[in-house]
Amino acid sequence: VFKSGRADILLGTQMIAKGLDFPNVTLVGVLLADLSLNMPDFRAAERTYQLLAQVSGRAGRADLPGEVVIQTYAPEHPAVRAAASDEGFEPFAERELAGRAEGGYPPYSRLVCLTFKGASEDKTRFSAEALDKALAGQTGQTGRLRVSPACPAPLAKAKGLFRYQILMMAPSARDMTAPLRSALARNPLPPDIDLAVDVDALNVM
Repeated sequence: VFKSGRADILLGTQMIAKGLDFPNVTLVGVLLADLSLNMPDFRAAERTYQLLAQVSGRAGRADLPGEVVIQTYAPEHPAVRAAASDEGFEPFAERELAGRAEGGYPPYSRLVCLTFKGASEDKTRFSAEALDKALAGQTGQTGRLRVSPACPAPLAKAKGLFRYQILMMAPSARDMTAPLRSALARNPLPPDIDLAVDVDALNVM
C-alpha cells in the first residue's frame, strides 16, 4: 500500500529501517532514538549508530531531497551525533574501539556468554551463582580471565523460564575453556537447569 502511493505515512518499528527501498520517501522521523543506548550491552552505541544510519538512508533515495528528524534525550551521545552528522563511520568507530580497548571488550578479547534457564528462579539463580563462584576462584591463576557476577539476563524470563547470565572475557577462547570445564565438573547442573554457552556472543540479551 505504501509503496504504491495509496498511503502517505508509514509507521513502524526499527524493522522498517532494514532493506526497504521507497524512492518517494522524503521525510523520516525517529522517536526515542536513544532507547537502545540503555540496553546492558557493550555494543549498544554501535547498534544505535547502525540503526540511525540505516533509517536515515530511507529518505531521499531517488532524485528527491531527503530530510531526517531524530528525537532523542541524549543528543550529545557520540552515536547520535555521529549518525546525525556527515563525518561518516570511521571517526565514530575509532572512538568506540578506543573505549573497548580500555575496557578489554571485543575485539580486544574473546567473550563467552553463559545463560542459565530454568522453571524455578531460585534454582536457576543458585546454579548460576555457584558456577560464578567456582569460576571467580580461577581468575587469579593466570590473570587473563575475567568473570562477571551472575545476574538476571536482560530478558529475565522467556517462554516460562527464568534466565541468569555470566559473562567471561579473556584474550583467547582457550583461556576460558579449561576453567569452565573444571567449574562445571565440580558444580554439575541440576537436570532441570539448561546452560547455553555462546562463544563470541553477538547478543547478550
